Amino acid sequence: MKNLTKKIAILTSIALPVLVLAQGIIPSPNVPVTGVRSLDDLSRIFVTLVNWVTGLFFVTAILFLFYAAYLYLGAAGDPEKLTQAKNQLIYSVIAITVALLAGSVRFIVENILR
Repeated sequence: MKNLTKKIAILTSIALPVLVLAQGIIPSPNVPVTGVRSLDDLSRIFVTLVNWVTGLFFVTAILFLFYAAYLYLGAAGDPEKLTQAKNQLIYSVIAITVALLAGSVRFIVENILR
């Protein structure tokens, strides 16, 4: 039984790619054409990518701000932990500033290039 299962697994792993590649491509009139066809499409993809990265960076910076608040509340008067919380707060504010500047730089460059 173990040998039969092994043979079926081997046969399936060999036959499955062949069956997938055997399917023909049938064009459908309802399927939209995607991909980069012009410079405007490339620009749109770049703007979308920048928006996603800026958003993720901003969310990460906000999470670090909450982490700094957690460190501050958990310090309980310990000077070393308070210093660590203060430094984390400074770093998170700098990260939020960089995230806001990154979003505005895109608009500035976009307006200069127009």
